[in-house]
Amino acid sequence: MNLIELTDAEFVKFRDLIYRTSGIQIAENKRVLISNRVRRRLKATGIAGYSQYFDFLRSPAGADEMQPFLDVVTTNETYFYRDSAHYDWLGGEFLSGTIAEAATRRRPRSIRFWSAACSTGEEPYSIALKVAARRRELAGWRLEIVGTDLSSSVLAAARAAVYDERALHRVGSEERRTYFDEAPPGRWTLKPEIRSMVSLRPHNLLKPIGGEPFDFIFLKNVLIYFDAASKKKVVDVILAALAPGGSLVIGPTEGIHGMLGSLEKVKPWLFRKGG
Repeated sequence: MNLIELTDAEFVKFRDLIYRTSGIQIAENKRVLISNRVRRRLKATGIAGYSQYFDFLRSPAGADEMQPFLDVVTTNETYFYRDSAHYDWLGGEFLSGTIAEAATRRRPRSIRFWSAACSTGEEPYSIALKVAARRRELAGWRLEIVGTDLSSSVLAAARAAVYDERALHRVGSEERRTYFDEAPPGRWTLKPEIRSMVSLRPHNLLKPIGGEPFDFIFLKNVLIYFDAASKKKVVDVILAALAPGGSLVIGPTEGIHGMLGSLEKVKPWLFRKGG
């Protein structure tokens, strides 16, 4: 059997399954990419062919295989302080304004952050670093930073919090010395004091996250893989999870500006919920 590449029919079946399960839309020109990634699961499971593996995924016996399958077919790449203006605003204007409001009792001394589709952790840990820089002013506050992702493998990497030079190229030398340990050379491990500030858990963006609403949500560099219908579902989830007065930061490629009509546009990438 030729396992070099998925046939057209097999590719369509896997592409549709990925879309139904995660909302991620695979482009027509990604057949070789998906072939290579699915082949990893054939090797891991010992299943002989693509069609047999697809049938296994759709069977009750293959229920536990869906998560490893989604892990290998979703793409995750990020780095600390990606879109640095967003973090400059967070660490400056946002935190200053929030602290001032709490000082005059216009808001409680608490902030809940959500990094949606957090990948290997650079985004929620970037938030944590900005919060840590103002820890004296935030002493006694209830601070929660939640990072979620569909992929269990990237969440495992986020929990390990070991990064290379590429991931840290925007982290200054003083910040590295303060919050990271270098070992082995060229690899940096985030110190426990920052890791402990972030709670990581699996979540599918098509489904409600539940719990208390968030004061601040990052939704960046993920919806480029979604079509309009799936984007609308994700936006509905995000809007439901955003607290009145809360801030939403989006990436430049999300393509959802027209779906955020209920929010006030503060900057091209920053929206605020009324209330």
